[in-house]
Order: sequence, then structure tokens, then C-alpha cells
Amino acid sequence: MESTIMHDNPLGMPFNCFQYHSSDNPFPITEHQHYFAEIIRVCQGTCRILRNDETFIVPAGSALLIHPLMRHSIDSENGEPVVYDTIKLDLEQLGELPSYTPDIRSMLLEAEQNHVPMMISAEDLHRYHMDFMIEQCVQEFNTRAYGYDLTIRAMLYLLVTNLVRLWMEKGFKPQGQSLQLDPIYRVTSYIEHHISEPLKVEDLARYCGMSYPWFARKFRQIYGVSCKEYIEQVRIQRVEHYLIYTDCDLNHISRNTGYADCSHLVRDFRKLNKTTPGQYRHSQRKIAQAIENSSISGT
Repeated sequence: MESTIMHDNPLGMPFNCFQYHSSDNPFPITEHQHYFAEIIRVCQGTCRILRNDETFIVPAGSALLIHPLMRHSIDSENGEPVVYDTIKLDLEQLGELPSYTPDIRSMLLEAEQNHVPMMISAEDLHRYHMDFMIEQCVQEFNTRAYGYDLTIRAMLYLLVTNLVRLWMEKGFKPQGQSLQLDPIYRVTSYIEHHISEPLKVEDLARYCGMSYPWFARKFRQIYGVSCKEYIEQVRIQRVEHYLIYTDCDLNHISRNTGYADCSHLVRDFRKLNKTTPGQYRHSQRKIAQAIENSSISGT
């Protein structure tokens, strides 16, 4: 059977947040699956979402949670345009939770196994302020002001916490024990937390208890790129943050993003961004200044 795993746009970071307009983008979204979880909140119109073998009719104001590696497609229920907010999140990269709770991925999988409803009504979203949190995540990701990643992380922790509280209100009783997950699903978290260090694919394979060939093949199958390419993407995203939000020179940045020296950093940066780090920093600061001026003038 042909794989439906989506092989483009791996996150490379813990989340991606955006608003999708069906009239301006490819639509409907054909059946696919990916390694990250997805929260879809409909803003306008009514979506028909196929999730594995179950169909959900999601009206404006409501939301649906889609678990990692779950087949799904998105269409309009009545052929009219739809607009929806999307939050894609790598559950393993969000970090550790207090010891009395299971990790986020285990919590959501346990809820799924207990047949907890994954569709959230507009009333419940509003009552638990999750509609506001989703909107804020999308806004923060769009503007990318200083500290946007920390703000989104905080919002996502609140969002998941309130979602579990809603489920518990409806009878869900989490057991408090993490499920045994394939260690390859935790490797993205390891990469993020050790990105300032030299990372070798062979070492990551050993971390997952796999042979190098099997790890490399499975990593590409799940994440859509090679492990080496994924590490490069995470490094470059960290470099971009340094360039936008600090005045650190390339020597400092290369030391703190796992590069052997500046030349390697510049080479990879040009390859992925088609520009130099200096040009990127200059252009991003011009954009930030334009946004600030627009905000001050009220235009």
C-alpha cells in the first residue's frame, strides 16, 4: 500500500501556526499523515475532516485534534470557502512536564485510546479560553516579535493543560504513567536540546537503540528528510533567531549552534536561505522597523 506520510515541510521546531484560506491555497487537502499532532480550529465555514475512518463535521468556532501518524483529509462540507487556524506541534519537542503527569504525547494517546472525543465545541473552547490561545499562537507566529517562540510554548502548555482539564471534566482519568513509545519519536527533542553540540547520525542511532541503516531509513520515513538534513534545519533556525534578536557575531553564533566554524555556518545558511547571514540580518531588521513604524503611525 502506498504510504500517505507527508514528506514535505517537516517542522524542524516544536510548532508551526498559521491561518489557512481555502480560496487562496490548494484545497481540498487530500489524505495524508505526518509525525506531528495538529489542532484545526475552523474560523469561517464548515469543514468536513476525515480522521482515519471517521468523518467529523466541524462548524465555525469548533476545533478538532489530529494525532501524529493519523490519516486525515480536509474539505468544505458544502463547497463554500473555509478559513481555519492550524497549530502543528511536535509533541516530543515541547519539553518535560512535572513528574506527576505523563508526557504530552502519552497523555494525548491515552485519551485517544480511551475514546475521549477529539472534537471540541465552540462553547468549550471559549469556556477554557482555548480559542484565544489558538488565535494568539497564530498571531505570535506571524509577527515573530522577540520571544515569540517562548510565548507560543507557554500558550501550547496552557492549551494542552486546559484540553486535559476539559476531558477530565467529561470523565477522562489519566493514569499518570508514560506509554512506551518508539525512541525515534523522541529523537527530535534530543536534537533540539543538544543542537549546540556536535551531532552525529551514528550516535543518534545508538541513542535510539538502532543500527545506522535502519535508523536512517526509519527517520526519513517518519520525518520526510534525512536526519542530517533535519539537524541542518534546526541549526539554521537557531542561527536565524540569533541574527534577528541579538547582535552576536558569527563566531559566537557558530559556537552556540553546533558549527565547527563560521565558514560551515555560512555555507549551510546560503544553501537553505539563498542569502548570507549578514544580508538576512539586515533584511529582517528592515522588516521589523517597517512593522514598528506602521504600528506607531497607526496605518
